Amino acid sequence: MKTTTNRLIIRNLHSDDWKEMKSIWQDFGKSVFAQYDVPHSNDNHKIQNLVKLFSESNDFYLVLLSDTEKVIGTVELHDTGNGYEIGYCFLSEYQGKGYAKESCNALIDLYVQKGGKRFTAGTALKNTPSVKLLLSLGFERSGTEQVSFYKDEEGNDIYFEGGIFELLK
Repeated sequence: MKTTTNRLIIRNLHSDDWKEMKSIWQDFGKSVFAQYDVPHSNDNHKIQNLVKLFSESNDFYLVLLSDTEKVIGTVELHDTGNGYEIGYCFLSEYQGKGYAKESCNALIDLYVQKGGKRFTAGTALKNTPSVKLLLSLGFERSGTEQVSFYKDEEGNDIYFEGGIFELLK
């Protein structure tokens, strides 16, 4: 699947896109918000296998600038059985420029045309850029949850408050 906006090309992830995914994940790993997400491996073989798996699901999309075809981020829409869960990750140098909103809107519109009515997302409440993006897309916070992706030195989970967001179309 491929769709375009005025500034972007949005296409399915392919297994040979693993180097681009590695760059996005490495960049994200430097962010203060990385502590609120699943840790990503830097091992080439693991990344290749994961990207192959992601590409077979047809739920993962690369976002490219239309003028240069430079990969700047990803958007994922997973079928949950009662709607779609959306996720996104963009290179830091392209954040705050409306690319995430533009690509998410385009994909949500596409999924609505295919019959999608309910979209959900989760993000750390301390990740204010992500919270602002979801609210600007029309999502509303429907709840919170305690989430943990990391452990402390004693092996205990380190929790943070995650927001649950929902968009009904």
